[in-house]
Amino acid sequence: MKLVIAVVRPKVLPKLASALRKAGVAGITVVKAQGFGREQMEADFEFVGILSERIKVEIAVEDDQVDKLVKLISETVATGKEGDGIIFVVD
Repeated sequence: MKLVIAVVRPKVLPKLASALRKAGVAGITVVKAQGFGREQMEADFEFVGILSERIKVEIAVEDDQVDKLVKLISETVATGKEGDGIIFVVD
């Protein structure tokens, strides 16, 4: 099994959760998070210390389903702008 971790903007959570349910994902864990990425470092350099709200979604999945799941998450949350999020896959 693998653990897929997606850190995304809070506003995409309802859409992502719906897409995951429709895809047959058995369950997810959602955690509120704060952080910053490249987009904030470049745009808000003078406001060092200010963190953006993010949502961390964790999904345990069989190895053969990882690529399909990562593609689904990417397509669901992508806006084409910096700060869309990041996806990690952990053994």
